[in-house]
Amino acid sequence: MKDIIVVDKPSGPTSHDICQIFKRKLGAKKVGHAGTLDPLASGVLILLINDATKRQQEFLGADKEYLFTMKLGIATDTYDSQGKVVSEVPLEDVIQSVAKNPVASLLPQFTGEIIQTPPAYSALKKNGVPLYKLARAGKKVEPTPRKITVYSLEIVSENFPEITLKARCSSGTYVRSIAHDIGQKLGCGAHITALRRLRSEPFGIEEAMPV
Repeated sequence: MKDIIVVDKPSGPTSHDICQIFKRKLGAKKVGHAGTLDPLASGVLILLINDATKRQQEFLGADKEYLFTMKLGIATDTYDSQGKVVSEVPLEDVIQSVAKNPVASLLPQFTGEIIQTPPAYSALKKNGVPLYKLARAGKKVEPTPRKITVYSLEIVSENFPEITLKARCSSGTYVRSIAHDIGQKLGCGAHITALRRLRSEPFGIEEAMPV
């Protein structure tokens, strides 16, 4: 049995769900993953089988690459399309915002070594409890800002008010926060509608198998 399996996670199930599927199918004692993907997200998910779960730290700190689509004009509490809408701006105002501050001109502010605040709805833990569970329970969540590195951030395509970008970044980067923060800079809000992990070093999407 292979001790490391790279899968192409589909959008929908959680990373934990994928681990449970492989645990049943392989009859494995333990199956873990090296880097959570949100339910909305798809792409490279590294599964560690049985004793390989001890190697988790080898992969957790690896660089990542993502392809993501953000929609301007609407902000949500989860920073993606699965969350509750917290603000919405008319399309005409979005157009004016982008005319004053083209998205491409803002990207350098989100490139390099930056301080990023993770989403309240994230798998990060406080006193052993995931932040998303606290947020869903209606408790006030204030994630701690942290230093990350975005090696490259570029626009791939535009279908206004949606824009697709590609980011290569360090471990610990929340692409949802990048989209949200760009929306804040524009003054119109933004959230992610699609997210795909293309690479989690040392593995790329071309090496991933379908679930």
